[in-house]
Amino acid sequence: MINRASSNPQTPTFGTHVDLARTFRTDPAEADGMQTLPEQLSARIMALIINGEFEPGQRLQESALAERFEVSRGPIREALRILEREGLVTMASRRGASVTRLTAERLRDIFNVRAALMGICAEELAERRDPEVPSIMDEGTRRLLAANEAGDEEEFIAIVYQLSMYISEAAGNEIARSILFSLGRQTLPLTRRLFQDEAERLTWAGNWQAISEAIRAGDPVRARQAVRKLLADIRTGVLAVHERLEEERRSAGS
Repeated sequence: MINRASSNPQTPTFGTHVDLARTFRTDPAEADGMQTLPEQLSARIMALIINGEFEPGQRLQESALAERFEVSRGPIREALRILEREGLVTMASRRGASVTRLTAERLRDIFNVRAALMGICAEELAERRDPEVPSIMDEGTRRLLAANEAGDEEEFIAIVYQLSMYISEAAGNEIARSILFSLGRQTLPLTRRLFQDEAERLTWAGNWQAISEAIRAGDPVRARQAVRKLLADIRTGVLAVHERLEEERRSAGS
Protein backbone atom coordinates (compact mmCIF):
# COMPACT_ATOMS: atom_id res chain seq x y z
CA MET A 1 0.00 0.00 0.00
CA ILE A 2 1.39 3.39 -0.96
CA ASN A 3 1.69 5.88 1.86
CA ARG A 4 -0.11 9.13 1.08
CA ALA A 5 0.75 12.68 1.97
CA SER A 6 -2.96 13.50 1.70
CA SER A 7 -6.24 11.76 0.91
CA ASN A 8 -5.50 12.16 -2.81
CA PRO A 9 -4.56 8.72 -4.20
CA GLN A 10 -2.28 10.47 -6.69
CA THR A 11 0.19 11.81 -4.12
CA PRO A 12 2.18 8.75 -3.01
CA THR A 13 5.47 8.64 -1.18
CA PHE A 14 7.98 6.17 -2.60
CA GLY A 15 10.63 4.20 -0.75
CA THR A 16 11.33 1.88 2.16
CA HIS A 17 10.73 4.59 4.78
CA VAL A 18 7.07 3.65 4.17
CA ASP A 19 8.14 0.17 5.47
CA LEU A 20 7.74 -3.03 3.49
CA ALA A 21 4.96 -4.55 5.57
CA ARG A 22 2.89 -1.39 5.04
CA THR A 23 3.72 -1.28 1.33
CA PHE A 24 2.49 -4.82 0.73
CA ARG A 25 -0.90 -4.54 2.44
CA THR A 26 -4.06 -4.74 0.36
CA ASP A 27 -6.69 -2.89 2.35
CA PRO A 28 -6.32 0.87 2.94
CA ALA A 29 -7.83 0.37 6.41
CA GLU A 30 -4.94 -1.92 7.32
CA ALA A 31 -2.44 0.90 6.78
CA ASP A 32 -4.34 3.06 9.25
CA GLY A 33 -3.80 0.64 12.15
CA MET A 34 -7.28 -0.91 12.00
CA GLN A 35 -5.95 -4.48 12.03
CA THR A 36 -6.82 -7.49 14.10
CA LEU A 37 -3.94 -9.45 15.66
CA PRO A 38 -4.06 -12.16 12.94
CA GLU A 39 -3.94 -9.44 10.25
CA GLN A 40 -0.92 -7.83 11.92
CA LEU A 41 0.79 -11.21 12.15
CA SER A 42 0.00 -12.05 8.51
CA ALA A 43 1.69 -8.79 7.43
CA ARG A 44 4.81 -9.64 9.43
CA ILE A 45 4.97 -13.21 8.12
CA MET A 46 4.37 -11.93 4.58
CA ALA A 47 7.32 -9.54 4.89
CA LEU A 48 9.54 -12.47 5.95
CA ILE A 49 8.39 -14.49 2.91
CA ILE A 50 8.97 -11.58 0.54
CA ASN A 51 12.38 -10.85 2.07
CA GLY A 52 13.42 -14.45 1.46
CA GLU A 53 13.79 -15.56 5.09
CA PHE A 54 11.19 -18.24 4.37
CA GLU A 55 11.87 -19.97 1.04
CA PRO A 56 9.27 -21.39 -1.40
CA GLY A 57 8.19 -24.81 -0.18
CA GLN A 58 9.51 -24.25 3.36
CA ARG A 59 7.31 -25.46 6.23
CA LEU A 60 5.85 -22.79 8.50
CA GLN A 61 5.45 -24.31 11.95
CA GLU A 62 2.78 -22.67 14.07
CA SER A 63 4.64 -23.35 17.32
CA ALA A 64 7.86 -21.74 16.07
CA LEU A 65 6.01 -18.70 14.73
CA ALA A 66 4.02 -18.35 17.96
CA GLU A 67 7.25 -18.37 19.95
CA ARG A 68 8.89 -15.90 17.59
CA PHE A 69 6.05 -13.38 17.80
CA GLU A 70 5.20 -14.14 21.45
CA VAL A 71 1.56 -15.04 20.80
CA SER A 72 -0.56 -18.16 21.06
CA ARG A 73 -0.95 -20.55 18.13
CA GLY A 74 -4.57 -19.48 17.45
CA PRO A 75 -3.74 -16.05 15.93
CA ILE A 76 -0.84 -17.62 14.01
CA ARG A 77 -3.21 -20.18 12.49
CA GLU A 78 -5.60 -17.40 11.44
CA ALA A 79 -2.70 -15.37 10.01
CA LEU A 80 -1.63 -18.33 7.89
CA ARG A 81 -5.20 -18.73 6.63
CA ILE A 82 -5.13 -15.09 5.53
CA LEU A 83 -1.90 -15.69 3.63
CA GLU A 84 -3.38 -18.84 2.11
CA ARG A 85 -6.19 -16.73 0.64
CA GLU A 86 -3.54 -14.37 -0.75
CA GLY A 87 -1.72 -17.27 -2.42
CA LEU A 88 1.48 -16.84 -0.40
CA VAL A 89 0.94 -19.87 1.83
CA THR A 90 -0.31 -23.38 1.04
CA MET A 91 -2.19 -25.39 3.68
CA ALA A 92 -2.04 -29.18 3.31
CA SER A 93 -3.86 -31.81 5.34
CA ARG A 94 -1.58 -33.42 7.97
CA ARG A 95 1.36 -31.33 6.77
CA GLY A 96 0.31 -27.89 7.89
CA ALA A 97 1.40 -24.66 6.22
CA SER A 98 4.27 -24.00 3.85
CA VAL A 99 5.38 -21.12 1.64
CA THR A 100 3.68 -21.48 -1.73
CA ARG A 101 5.92 -22.91 -4.42
CA LEU A 102 4.73 -21.58 -7.78
CA THR A 103 5.04 -23.64 -10.96
CA ALA A 104 6.38 -22.18 -14.20
CA GLU A 105 2.89 -22.47 -15.73
CA ARG A 106 1.36 -20.59 -12.80
CA LEU A 107 3.99 -17.86 -13.11
CA ARG A 108 3.23 -17.40 -16.82
CA ASP A 109 -0.48 -17.11 -16.06
CA ILE A 110 0.12 -14.56 -13.31
CA PHE A 111 2.27 -12.32 -15.50
CA ASN A 112 -0.17 -12.55 -18.42
CA VAL A 113 -3.04 -11.44 -16.20
CA ARG A 114 -0.95 -8.66 -14.64
CA ALA A 115 0.06 -7.40 -18.10
CA ALA A 116 -3.55 -7.31 -19.26
CA LEU A 117 -4.86 -5.50 -16.17
CA MET A 118 -1.99 -3.04 -15.86
CA GLY A 119 -2.28 -2.37 -19.59
CA ILE A 120 -5.95 -1.43 -19.16
CA CYS A 121 -5.09 0.93 -16.31
CA ALA A 122 -2.25 2.56 -18.28
CA GLU A 123 -4.58 3.06 -21.24
CA GLU A 124 -7.15 4.77 -19.02
CA LEU A 125 -4.50 7.08 -17.57
CA ALA A 126 -3.19 8.00 -21.04
CA GLU A 127 -6.71 8.81 -22.22
CA ARG A 128 -7.35 10.94 -19.14
CA ARG A 129 -4.25 13.15 -19.75
CA ASP A 130 -3.90 14.18 -16.12
CA PRO A 131 -0.46 15.87 -15.96
CA GLU A 132 -0.05 14.96 -12.29
CA VAL A 133 0.14 11.23 -13.03
CA PRO A 134 3.30 11.19 -15.19
CA SER A 135 4.89 13.75 -12.84
CA ILE A 136 4.39 11.40 -9.89
CA MET A 137 5.63 8.45 -11.95
CA ASP A 138 8.70 10.48 -12.94
CA GLU A 139 9.45 10.99 -9.25
CA GLY A 140 9.09 7.27 -8.62
CA THR A 141 11.37 6.48 -11.56
CA ARG A 142 13.93 9.02 -10.34
CA ARG A 143 13.99 7.31 -6.95
CA LEU A 144 14.21 3.94 -8.70
CA LEU A 145 17.33 5.03 -10.58
CA ALA A 146 18.84 6.46 -7.37
CA ALA A 147 18.20 3.15 -5.57
CA ASN A 148 19.85 1.28 -8.43
CA GLU A 149 22.86 3.58 -8.37
CA ALA A 150 23.20 3.04 -4.62
CA GLY A 151 22.75 -0.74 -4.98
CA ASP A 152 19.88 -0.54 -2.48
CA GLU A 153 17.80 -3.63 -3.29
CA GLU A 154 15.27 -3.07 -0.47
CA GLU A 155 14.55 0.45 -1.71
CA PHE A 156 14.33 -0.78 -5.30
CA ILE A 157 11.83 -3.55 -4.55
CA ALA A 158 9.61 -1.20 -2.54
CA ILE A 159 9.51 1.43 -5.28
CA VAL A 160 8.89 -1.09 -8.08
CA TYR A 161 5.92 -2.47 -6.17
CA GLN A 162 4.63 1.01 -5.27
CA LEU A 163 4.84 2.16 -8.90
CA SER A 164 3.00 -0.98 -10.04
CA MET A 165 0.19 -0.39 -7.57
CA TYR A 166 0.07 3.33 -8.28
CA ILE A 167 -0.99 2.60 -11.88
CA SER A 168 -4.21 0.92 -10.74
CA GLU A 169 -4.81 3.34 -7.86
CA ALA A 170 -4.46 6.40 -10.10
CA ALA A 171 -6.77 4.81 -12.70
CA GLY A 172 -9.35 4.26 -9.96
CA ASN A 173 -9.94 0.68 -11.11
CA GLU A 174 -10.70 -1.12 -7.84
CA ILE A 175 -11.13 -4.55 -9.43
CA ALA A 176 -7.76 -4.34 -11.16
CA ARG A 177 -6.18 -2.93 -8.01
CA SER A 178 -7.32 -5.80 -5.82
CA ILE A 179 -6.19 -8.49 -8.26
CA LEU A 180 -2.86 -6.79 -9.01
CA PHE A 181 -2.06 -6.40 -5.30
CA SER A 182 -2.58 -10.11 -4.73
CA LEU A 183 -0.76 -11.35 -7.84
CA GLY A 184 2.12 -8.94 -7.38
CA ARG A 185 2.81 -10.20 -3.87
CA GLN A 186 2.72 -13.83 -4.95
CA THR A 187 5.66 -13.30 -7.31
CA LEU A 188 7.73 -10.95 -5.11
CA PRO A 189 9.76 -13.72 -3.43
CA LEU A 190 11.10 -14.57 -6.90
CA THR A 191 11.22 -11.12 -8.51
CA ARG A 192 13.32 -9.74 -5.66
CA ARG A 193 16.10 -12.14 -6.67
CA LEU A 194 16.38 -10.28 -9.98
CA PHE A 195 17.27 -7.06 -8.15
CA GLN A 196 20.74 -8.41 -7.46
CA ASP A 197 21.48 -7.90 -11.16
CA GLU A 198 22.14 -4.24 -12.04
CA ALA A 199 21.34 -4.85 -15.71
CA GLU A 200 17.88 -6.11 -14.74
CA ARG A 201 17.31 -3.09 -12.51
CA LEU A 202 18.27 -0.69 -15.31
CA THR A 203 15.94 -2.47 -17.73
CA TRP A 204 13.03 -2.12 -15.33
CA ALA A 205 13.75 1.55 -14.67
CA GLY A 206 13.84 2.17 -18.43
CA ASN A 207 10.51 0.40 -18.84
CA TRP A 208 8.93 2.63 -16.20
CA GLN A 209 10.25 5.72 -17.97
CA ALA A 210 8.63 4.50 -21.20
CA ILE A 211 5.29 3.99 -19.45
CA SER A 212 5.42 7.47 -17.94
CA GLU A 213 6.30 9.05 -21.30
CA ALA A 214 3.42 7.27 -23.08
CA ILE A 215 0.92 8.39 -20.44
CA ARG A 216 2.21 11.97 -20.65
CA ALA A 217 1.85 11.89 -24.45
CA GLY A 218 -1.75 10.71 -24.11
CA ASP A 219 -0.99 7.62 -26.20
CA PRO A 220 -3.03 4.68 -24.82
CA VAL A 221 -1.67 2.16 -27.33
CA ARG A 222 1.93 3.02 -26.50
CA ALA A 223 1.14 2.99 -22.78
CA ARG A 224 -0.33 -0.51 -23.01
CA GLN A 225 2.62 -1.75 -25.07
CA ALA A 226 5.11 -0.28 -22.59
CA VAL A 227 3.36 -2.05 -19.72
CA ARG A 228 3.37 -5.32 -21.63
CA LYS A 229 7.09 -4.98 -22.29
CA LEU A 230 7.71 -4.33 -18.59
CA LEU A 231 5.81 -7.45 -17.55
CA ALA A 232 7.33 -9.55 -20.36
CA ASP A 233 10.84 -8.62 -19.23
CA ILE A 234 9.99 -9.43 -15.62
CA ARG A 235 8.36 -12.72 -16.62
CA THR A 236 11.44 -13.78 -18.58
CA GLY A 237 13.73 -13.01 -15.65
CA VAL A 238 11.50 -14.65 -13.06
CA LEU A 239 11.11 -17.84 -15.10
CA ALA A 240 14.90 -18.05 -15.40
CA VAL A 241 15.23 -17.63 -11.62
CA HIS A 242 12.53 -20.26 -11.08
CA GLU A 243 14.26 -22.76 -13.35
CA ARG A 244 17.58 -22.19 -11.58
CA LEU A 245 16.00 -22.76 -8.16
CA GLU A 246 14.24 -25.91 -9.37
CA GLU A 247 17.53 -27.22 -10.75
CA GLU A 248 19.22 -26.53 -7.41
CA ARG A 249 16.45 -28.45 -5.61
CA ARG A 250 16.76 -31.38 -8.00
CA SER A 251 20.53 -31.44 -7.53
CA ALA A 252 20.17 -31.27 -3.75
CA GLY A 253 17.73 -34.18 -3.80
CA SER A 254 19.82 -36.43 -6.04
